Amino acid sequence: MVESKSVFYPQHLVQKVHQNTRQFEWAAEIKKRLISQAQPWLVFSDDELWKMVFGPTISRSWMVWSNGHCPSCRQSVMMYNWQVDAIKHRWKVHCPHCETFFPTNDFEAFYMSGLDDLGVFDPQQANRSLLFNLAYPEVAHPLHNFGVDDGTGYFDGQNRWRFIGAYLIYGQWKQLIVGGISRLAHAYILSADQIYAHKAAILLDRVADLYPTFDFGQQGIVYEVKGDSGYVSTWHDACEETRQLALAYDQIIDALLEDEDLVAFLSQKASTYQLENPKASVADIQTNIEDRILRDALGGHRKIHSNYPRQEMTKLVCETILNWDTERERIFALLDDLITEAVVVDGVTGEKGLTGYSTIGPRGVAEVLNLFSQIDFDLLPEMFQRYPQLKQTFRFHIDTWCMGQYYPTVGDCGGFALPTRQYMGVPFSNIPELHFSMYTFFWRLYQITDDPAYVQVMYQANGSSIEELPHDLFIDDPIAFQHNVKHVINQVSAEIPVGSVNKTDWNLAILRSTPPTEFQDRRSALWLHYAAGGRHGHRDGMNLGLFAGGLDLMPDFGYPPVQYGGWGSAKARWYTMSCAHNTVIVDGKDHFVADGVTTLWVESDCNSEGGFRAVRASGMGLIDGVQFERTVALIDISDGDVYVIDLFRVVGGRQHDKFFHSHFGQTTTQGLDLTPTDDDGSGTQMRNFRVDPAPPSCWSVDWKIDDRLGLLPLDSDLHLRYTDLTIGSANCKSEVFTAEGWVSLSGVSNDNAWIPRLMIRRRSAKSPLASTFVAIITPYQGESKVVGIRRLSLETEIGIPYPDGNVAVEIQLIDGRRDLFLSLDVENPLGLTPSLAADSIAVQQEWGKRLNAELCWVRQNRDGTVENEIIYRG
Repeated sequence: MVESKSVFYPQHLVQKVHQNTRQFEWAAEIKKRLISQAQPWLVFSDDELWKMVFGPTISRSWMVWSNGHCPSCRQSVMMYNWQVDAIKHRWKVHCPHCETFFPTNDFEAFYMSGLDDLGVFDPQQANRSLLFNLAYPEVAHPLHNFGVDDGTGYFDGQNRWRFIGAYLIYGQWKQLIVGGISRLAHAYILSADQIYAHKAAILLDRVADLYPTFDFGQQGIVYEVKGDSGYVSTWHDACEETRQLALAYDQIIDALLEDEDLVAFLSQKASTYQLENPKASVADIQTNIEDRILRDALGGHRKIHSNYPRQEMTKLVCETILNWDTERERIFALLDDLITEAVVVDGVTGEKGLTGYSTIGPRGVAEVLNLFSQIDFDLLPEMFQRYPQLKQTFRFHIDTWCMGQYYPTVGDCGGFALPTRQYMGVPFSNIPELHFSMYTFFWRLYQITDDPAYVQVMYQANGSSIEELPHDLFIDDPIAFQHNVKHVINQVSAEIPVGSVNKTDWNLAILRSTPPTEFQDRRSALWLHYAAGGRHGHRDGMNLGLFAGGLDLMPDFGYPPVQYGGWGSAKARWYTMSCAHNTVIVDGKDHFVADGVTTLWVESDCNSEGGFRAVRASGMGLIDGVQFERTVALIDISDGDVYVIDLFRVVGGRQHDKFFHSHFGQTTTQGLDLTPTDDDGSGTQMRNFRVDPAPPSCWSVDWKIDDRLGLLPLDSDLHLRYTDLTIGSANCKSEVFTAEGWVSLSGVSNDNAWIPRLMIRRRSAKSPLASTFVAIITPYQGESKVVGIRRLSLETEIGIPYPDGNVAVEIQLIDGRRDLFLSLDVENPLGLTPSLAADSIAVQQEWGKRLNAELCWVRQNRDGTVENEIIYRG
């Protein structure tokens, strides 16, 4: 049984669109734009559209050459930088630099010469005399074969450019076929003119003839090697394209029932090319599309497997279109399964890549709930009642968005030190399409949860304006919508108040400073990722980052530069290695895939000058050892200035290497005597090592920040100072190295840079080595407000020194105030004594402080009186 009416585009919704396009000028303009986008396909005859669809006999390639250049001008053209405009230049790609078109032969003529009895290209039948450079037809000319591609690529004897293989995907398939089907279907919904549905149906039916024969895993190429899976495109795009085709079919179903010309044309093609389906009726045509696109996608193969929940969304859409009237209960069960898995980790999927892959879950949930709202508008509040975790889903990227400028770069996402100035949980578009807009969706979230952050996010996304909200053709009353948004903003302001957060399932803690109101533009955030690995994760256990002074001052490198030869290339692997992060490695090994846990959390606004925030996380499973614990604190000074305390306790192995880097900049050292060393950074992308083989107990490195991205005022004098207080010992050799680390500056070019890095190494002849790395990190403009740092002793009441893992640090501030920070080693896996567990009291003699707690912070005024004191578990 085939479908006889649209599921996702019921008549009342389509009528609302038509009403809005008649009533509102903005809607009429959108209608005009979307219909105009379909006009190029009306120029094609039915026969031309049918022949537009190609078969699987030519290898498709995801890139012309991932790390390549133009064979004409020799300039770099990597990844997806080749230009394709299939409407204007059929069967051609062109260089973005010299604008030379490739292939140089008339591939269309060659292709048409090879069509077999089924209308599919057969390279054995094609006329190879057509394979020559049209600009140089003389056989003897040295450029006669230059740039010629027979479908297997142009080969110059050393390199291969897959011009046609890439064009088939990005030109013929994505632009002419899938793009054409979608644009024609949209034009039909907006105009009710059957010609658009007719043209879309011809393309859809011919795609259906051939779709099951495509298998990108057998026929496709990615990064110059065999593909994984997919249909025409590789798996992730095949998933999206299949859903796009299914929804286009659903949009035009109503128009097919009376299209006798469609039946006449397609039945004649079926007869001519001996197709199995005779296309003798509309039902035959629908069966062809439903069986060979929608039902084929529901098969047990991996052609549409994708990042969660994209495959599940596609299957759910196909099931709904096919079976809504008869299997509604099962469809809702599938929706339940999708939501359950999509919100399992702090409201999201748990996939890493905070501004990339981590957004796939919430965006998918929003998209599918929006889509089903077109069937049942009351479904959304019902789903929030059944799945309270959905309240976390769309808060996740609010809570992790720092100062409206940065997200922690965890996993495969972002670029080195790049800001992210838009909320990433869903994509807000100001160009209305044929679905409820995300502005409408977020207003409904506010109505359901009473959380004004959803209104603030959408207001900011619209340029902090209510103009033209909600950019939605389905909305009943846009003027009322705008007034409602403005009312909320007037009540709460446009600024989203977000404090420190700890996403304990996702293993991400963010400590936020709280400067006085007049210094809000000088906010800071310190983040700690206490896990490693996972889907699209890096081996970045206990990686630390800092946003301060308007910049990312401890940036993760970001998305691996796969343009240098794919995921397995040396430069791409470098980005995922533990030593490429601000963390510690043991015995030169990457971290294991494991999660850590939070063992301490302190958040206190002490007074009008700000507060004290700290987190401690433990992840013994990340290393081959018995302790891997990091304690960090973000401490306000005044007027928006902060400093960071960083304690890293490690027990295991025989060598511990702590890595640290900041932004672009130039470094100066104090207290180090560095000389060149022959360490070549083997296996990494580091160079120019210098070493101090016997560093003192206190030394520092100061970064004068180079605002290469132009994000700060021209007179900015931003610095970051790293002061190290790690203590050496007789049975452990300590060394400090400076070096340069390689970073990519673009995901689609070979722009790169070398940045200053630090490595603090401790080595022992015996295992297990125990290290406590102690550092103070101070961002500042012009002159630091931290003028003195020293490590103090801790003793028992009878004067016995506590082991190195128990830390006392004094911070002298420029205004005469002093801070004392105490942190005791509560894990103490080696059972060293004295200890808090065994002795109960630790004494800091100079401050006269007796501590029976895990952590303490004290601030004294210039006269010695206590201004603030924080004690944790005491």
